[in-house]
Amino acid sequence: NRGANLVGDGDYEKWDILSYMGRVNYSFNDRYLLTVAVRVDASSRLAPGNQYNTFPSAAVAWNLSKESFLANSRVVTNLRLRASYGKVGSTAIDAYQTLGGLSSLPYNFGDVTTTGVYLSNAANRDLTWENTSTVNLGVDFGLLNNRISGSIEVYKQSTESLLLGKSLPSTSGIPQPVTVNVGKTENKGKIGRAHV
Repeated sequence: NRGANLVGDGDYEKWDILSYMGRVNYSFNDRYLLTVAVRVDASSRLAPGNQYNTFPSAAVAWNLSKESFLANSRVVTNLRLRASYGKVGSTAIDAYQTLGGLSSLPYNFGDVTTTGVYLSNAANRDLTWENTSTVNLGVDFGLLNNRISGSIEVYKQSTESLLLGKSLPSTSGIPQPVTVNVGKTENKGKIGRAHV
């Protein structure tokens, strides 16, 4: 049927993430350990000016079992204190979401049906990374030639600039929520493990 209207449907999306990372490890006599890392990420999902973010991390450890006061211990085989801090990010939004969007709507124009468009998603050019920071303190131990071993640790995790949808007033004429950075969460706890 050559006179029939052709109807098509489909979508296409493309996005990229670019990362740079550097890390330095240092050990002194297998007693004092240090790791420092820096990562820089860029996501095309965010608007220009907010695409790049830096995520540092650091960890230190003190291997007490290598110290002279525990080196010849028959009970303590391994004892290490450690502390770490790290920051990570998320851009868990759809590609092009910072650009806003239009939707089509058929309507009558006199005695003719036509199609118009309206703003269905508001743009947010200030949208930036969701950031999570974690602090961890721990003790690793081994007793009686490591017949009993395990670890005890405490942590605190804080997330800021959460990526959430915010509904606009109905008078705005925009039905879809706009994605914004708002709010924060915090988690903390203790973890203990032992192996016999």
